[in-house]
Amino acid sequence: MYILLRWCGVLLRASTFVRGVAGVAEPRSRIGAKAVQVVNAGRMHWSTKPVFFRNAPYTIENPHEGQIEVRLEFARIAKGAEGCTGFVDGLPCVAATIKREMKDKYKAPGRLPETQYPSKIKRTFHTAEELEKMLEEIKKRRERMAAAALARF
Repeated sequence: MYILLRWCGVLLRASTFVRGVAGVAEPRSRIGAKAVQVVNAGRMHWSTKPVFFRNAPYTIENPHEGQIEVRLEFARIAKGAEGCTGFVDGLPCVAATIKREMKDKYKAPGRLPETQYPSKIKRTFHTAEELEKMLEEIKKRRERMAAAALARF
């Protein structure tokens, strides 16, 4: 992700900014789900913005079985295309090879059925009912703490 600093017109990578402020840079392999993604609205016709930010999906660090299989197949094809040069159909040779080999051909054996996709089952980390229960527990805890503080006097 890049940050555009308007006041000086500089395009800055977020990890560079954090490194400058914190003094320590996290290795790229550990940034994962802590990152923020810049998303192109693309076919999301409802979006009024061409680009927006979102939290990175948790599957970056904890992929499902099918996602692991797809990533391994991707790596296998890319390794097989090693050394190819030039462009094919407007893509670098390796990317074109991966597209040709995977598009409409490869399905991960361990993939989840669409009805079991976490995004289809539960759209957010907590359901509305869970959030209501959490709020009630927080209110009760606050009341107990206030009562305990008054009892000390």
